[in-house]
This record gives sequence, structure tokens and C-alpha cells, in this order.
Amino acid sequence: MKKEDGLSIISLVLIIVILLVGLGFAVNKIFGKDGVIDQFKEADNEYNKTEIVDNLNLIVKEKYVLDSKYATENNIVVSEICNPNTLFGYLLEKGYIEELKDINDNVVADQYYVNADLFKGDIASNAINANGSNSNGTKVYKVKKVDDKYMIYFVDKYGNEEELGELNLNPEV
Repeated sequence: MKKEDGLSIISLVLIIVILLVGLGFAVNKIFGKDGVIDQFKEADNEYNKTEIVDNLNLIVKEKYVLDSKYATENNIVVSEICNPNTLFGYLLEKGYIEELKDINDNVVADQYYVNADLFKGDIASNAINANGSNSNGTKVYKVKKVDDKYMIYFVDKYGNEEELGELNLNPEV
């Protein structure tokens, strides 16, 4: 009979322990705080922020182009039918932005929420869910008049505002 020295069982247990430790590090790196998944979510939120600004400005530019074409075909001065006021009114009329109201349902002057659900694709869905707007009604993007410009902001669930860019109501073709 051959004598078993137990070395292979100890090696097997040691390999399993090393694999479990490695697995623990990998799981932490992927799912832990500041892991790969958190970094992906943050990058996605940053992309959504720039996409909101780009989409709002694209909608304004598309409206301007259509109005310019109409004006040219009908011998009308473009500024008579398409100017910053009419372009902003178009955004309100189509529901891309809506008046901001306070807790008492009073309109807040020169501040508007962006209705990101109307944009193509799911631009804001992840950002809205990540910032709690479905649970507490807070919207995450808003337009606010600052001096003579309309600026676009990201508002987190704590009410902190981050300026994203300007709403260009004077597009050029």
C-alpha cells in the first residue's frame, strides 16, 4: 500500500483560499464604492447632462431653420416670425420646458423645468432615477434666466445646481 502524505489536499485548500481572496478583490473592484459600475453610472450621467443641452439647442435650431424656410418662401422677414421670444414660446408650447412652480403652486419667475422625457431615446431616464425624482417629484434639469441669457442647469436631489450651458435662442444657419 502506498502512503498518502496529505500534501495534495493542503494544496487544494490553499488554491481555493487564494481564489476566494482574488474573487473578493474582483467583486469589490466591480461593485464596491468607486468601482467600475459606479464609474460607468457617473460617466453616463455626465453624458446625459451634455446631451440635454445639445438636444434643447438642436430643437431651437430646427425650429429656426423651418421658420427661415417658411419666411423665405413667403417673402417675410425671418425676425418677424422667429426671434428669441417666439423660439422660447415654442419650447413652452411643445412642452420641452414647463413653468417652475413653488410649493404653493405659484409660478417662479424666469425659471423652467426641462421635460427630458420628450427627447428622443432615454437621455435622462437614468439620471432621473439616480437622483430620486421619481420618488420625490424633483426634476433634474432646469432653464433659468440669468441676465439676458437662459442657462441650463442640472439640479440634484438635494437642490444643488450645476450649470451645464446656455440655451441658444439666436441660432445661425
